[in-house]
Amino acid sequence: MGLLSESLSKAFLTLKISLVIVLLVLTSCGNKESESAEALDISANPHTDELVITRAQFEAAQMQVGTIETKAFARQINANGYIDVPPDQKASVSVKLGGFVKSVTILPGDRITKGKVLFTLENPEFIQLQQEYLENHAQLKYLQSDYERQKALADENIASQKNFLKAESDYKVVQARVQGLEEKLKMLNVNIKSLEAGTIASVVHVYAPISGYVSKVNISLGVSVSPDDVAVELVDTDHMHAELQVFEKDVVDIRKGQKFSFRTSGSDTWYDGEVYLVGKTIESSTRTVSIHGHIHDEKNVPNLLPGMYLEATIEVASVERSVLPTEAVVSVDDAKYVLMLLEETPDEFRFKRLEVTAGQFNNQWTEIVNTPAKQPDAKFLIKGAFNLVVE
Repeated sequence: MGLLSESLSKAFLTLKISLVIVLLVLTSCGNKESESAEALDISANPHTDELVITRAQFEAAQMQVGTIETKAFARQINANGYIDVPPDQKASVSVKLGGFVKSVTILPGDRITKGKVLFTLENPEFIQLQQEYLENHAQLKYLQSDYERQKALADENIASQKNFLKAESDYKVVQARVQGLEEKLKMLNVNIKSLEAGTIASVVHVYAPISGYVSKVNISLGVSVSPDDVAVELVDTDHMHAELQVFEKDVVDIRKGQKFSFRTSGSDTWYDGEVYLVGKTIESSTRTVSIHGHIHDEKNVPNLLPGMYLEATIEVASVERSVLPTEAVVSVDDAKYVLMLLEETPDEFRFKRLEVTAGQFNNQWTEIVNTPAKQPDAKFLIKGAFNLVVE
């Protein structure tokens, strides 16, 4: 009996320990299920892509639901281009007669005004032209006097007509030569009045034809410059515009006055402009057409420089589109998803993840091409969807 009683006591103790272990396991499982119920995990029901959110979670995350709306949505054409200035605000400075650079007074980036000396040249031909002008100019005075005298004598039949015609010919030939030399010297910026007063210039000054900035200097001291060389390039940046390129298939939709947005390379800030001119020819190599656009409030576009690359979108039409707020459409692995509300109760919200096809979009709205629900009043999570879809 003693042995039997001892065996029963041991068995009863073992049973009690087993019951305690079972209770602990069940309690642990219950806690895990409770924690899981509080988690926002859309993969909890992978077969239906459904998600349940408590009202407390919904309100704490400041989520919102809304319906698909119809908005006037602009169709956009993408374009690339660059910043440029009008042709009359660019200047390539060359010389009218070759020579050697004697001095250079500018550097790239210098701000200059129209008429400023850019550089000077020297060449023996400059002196020779001035000498030739002075010689012919002096001869012209004598020939003019002789011509007038012979004309008066011919009018009175005192001198022969032959002498008059020769005096007239000599005078007009030298007169034409003087006028031609004078124009040449003016092109070389020689002061004719100073020259006629006896001052022969040994160097020629080359002046800035416009105000602006020096963009290139292609000369240096002692370098020989010919009329075919571009010595200096200038650009006036007071007014800049956008030169955009669009493909020929899109140009039929572009009109003067349409709005466009652009950003410069490496910038996330967009600025506005307006189409001013649409090109009438197609570039054969790229099959594109040039679009000339004016920039709105260009003085407030920072660091804008001629030649800077642009990325642009041109708004060519305004059509009615079915849209959701852009925040409601979430991208996952090249697919677009929204969360449609299936049921709302006092305690919870039940959503279903749906894949959609997105069309045009901007910072505020995204076009929904395929309506994800048959009910016109279907509701969707329009704020807070990102964290739920990607988790």
